[in-house]
Amino acid sequence: MNDYSNLLFELSSVDRLDILVLIRKTPLKLSHISRTLNFTVQETSRNLNRLLESELIAKNVDGTFSLTPYGEATFELLSGFRFLYKSRQYFSCHSISQLPEFFKVSLGILDDFELVNDVMIVFHHIENMIKNARDFVWIMTDQVLTSTISPLINGLQRGLEFRLLMPNDYLPSDDVRALVSNSVFEKASRSGNLETKFTDDIDVFLCLSEKEVAVLAFTDTKGNLDYRGFKTRKSQGIEWVKILFSYYWNKATSEIPRQLIQ
Repeated sequence: MNDYSNLLFELSSVDRLDILVLIRKTPLKLSHISRTLNFTVQETSRNLNRLLESELIAKNVDGTFSLTPYGEATFELLSGFRFLYKSRQYFSCHSISQLPEFFKVSLGILDDFELVNDVMIVFHHIENMIKNARDFVWIMTDQVLTSTISPLINGLQRGLEFRLLMPNDYLPSDDVRALVSNSVFEKASRSGNLETKFTDDIDVFLCLSEKEVAVLAFTDTKGNLDYRGFKTRKSQGIEWVKILFSYYWNKATSEIPRQLIQ
């Protein structure tokens, strides 16, 4: 086995992972590790030696064991595997292949996200997110959700910054055209509080504010969005989704597609 395979082999042990989790919080001696995890002294010693040989941990002068910087970095990367594993049913029929490489390798940040499989609950979260937002709402979608228009009008009236990213070929229904004809949208657009951009491909469905990510959803295996996805209120996750939105936003154009001009 090459070195990479050796690392994966060491991490394949639940017992060794439990030890890493335990001593990551605070350095501990062998006896304490054994008692806390209910392992035999012999088994604990064997696993510690394997982790020492792999350079994932080090033994300190006081006899305690702690993670090395290499072990700490390795542990951080495991969060991506945890996220994929606990979301394996979702990702058996949804793809991240369209994401830029930077976002694929940093998926561990999504480890604290919660999966919402009910589309109606997703839409309800989006409406509440808009109602509770104070600074901004950014949405990347392949269609306008009519249920969000009324909360958006209220948000724009109180000075909310709204960014909307949509596909170039979007064709609104007559109902949507009527709803967005509200003068509040025109006023917000003139003031700069409302910005809309267009792009060839909408690979991700996302809605976020400064307080939360109401949804982050990926395309199914046929390239379609079914609006089922993940939510979070954790600041690190919000920042990750902000960067993802900005990536697509900066590639998009402000030119209004012909079919939207009446």
